[in-house]
Amino acid sequence: MTTEYLSFQNVQPKAGTPGVAQDAPAGGGSQQQAPPGGGIMMFLPFLIMVPFLFMMFRRQKKEAAERAKLKKGDRVVSTSGLIGEIIEIDERLAKVKIAPGTTVQMLASSISPFGASTEAAPAKKDDVKDAKPVTDKK
Repeated sequence: MTTEYLSFQNVQPKAGTPGVAQDAPAGGGSQQQAPPGGGIMMFLPFLIMVPFLFMMFRRQKKEAAERAKLKKGDRVVSTSGLIGEIIEIDERLAKVKIAPGTTVQMLASSISPFGASTEAAPAKKDDVKDAKPVTDKK
């Protein structure tokens, strides 16, 4: 059996490997050309971020407009999930009643309207009369 079948391919070491002699380039200069399309690849992450930034700024603007419409007596929800009623509000702070006799101060930027857009419309009396009980049969 010969060793030709068991040997690996004859691969030359990479340029810059210590202990390996390097041939001088034929052109005399050691300049390398950049691959085509390198500029587009460099700006691709920025092009991907633009729509996300646009949506983020648009959402912040919408939330600020909703927050500006809040007034005394409105139901609000905080970013931590507390639901309450505004007692007093200014540009920076809001006093929110979260239970009878319990009022907390919150940053106005941490509250959002709670109610009309998230709650279902109240049922009418006629709808309640016509409603039939639902039972799960297994």
